[in-house]
Amino acid sequence: MQQRMEINFFRFFFLFIILSIQVSLGAESVQPFKLDEILDKKYVAELRAKGNVQFVHDEKTEELKLLPASKYAENIRNGRIKKEKDNLGFITESLYLVDKKTLIENSTSGIKPVDTSMNSVSRILRSVSKMQGMIYYSNSNKKEQVLYNKTYMFASPDNTDPIPDQNIGNANGQISYCYQHDHTFGGCNYKLNYYQSANEMTALFNNISWMMFGPFKAVKPGQMRIDIIVMDCGNQYLMYMATDTNCIRLSIIEDQLNDSFSARIDALYTWFIKQF
Repeated sequence: MQQRMEINFFRFFFLFIILSIQVSLGAESVQPFKLDEILDKKYVAELRAKGNVQFVHDEKTEELKLLPASKYAENIRNGRIKKEKDNLGFITESLYLVDKKTLIENSTSGIKPVDTSMNSVSRILRSVSKMQGMIYYSNSNKKEQVLYNKTYMFASPDNTDPIPDQNIGNANGQISYCYQHDHTFGGCNYKLNYYQSANEMTALFNNISWMMFGPFKAVKPGQMRIDIIVMDCGNQYLMYMATDTNCIRLSIIEDQLNDSFSARIDALYTWFIKQF
């Protein structure tokens, strides 16, 4: 009897240790990130002071400067757009630091309490239809305009009929497709790749049809990317966004293209913080 009690005790003790280790490992895996550990330290002070940092590359600067140490950083590095000779290679990077308290204050959902979890981030970044009517500031026209006047997900490259946003559950590994009618580039189809873990989320947009600038074929299929990473830093989210493009070089539209690619990043950020 005593021997059986001792065996049961050791079994219980062994299970308790295993469960404690599992709980400990689980807790460790969802610890918030620290800015000093995921960013180049020379950008951290500016980010904390201003709330954002932007780097617009010249054509000789190919290396990404602001990309944080995310587990998905390689997905972005491996998907870089190859720049063709005589074309315009355009890269812009932006970092934003936003308090979760600000997300609550800016929420337009009317739902209380406001969910600022990574699951909510995942839902928002896949709510493509909500981007319809997104506003951006046009530097060329010096006024706010609608960036996307029509946008929706569709099932596959072979079936472009609109479908509901695929934004339920975990997004890790999800591949989706969407149509967006852009103020600058007209109608365009995109492939969307999503990755999600407990404390970070990535969305990669890549055009799969020509992007037009009026009568000009400006960007070939597969030659424009928008990359988004959102990382949980406790009471704040770090948001990284970049555009990477290889487009035709025409002096009459070059400045407008640069302004357009830069402006849409700020527009996406403004839209994002109002969706919670």
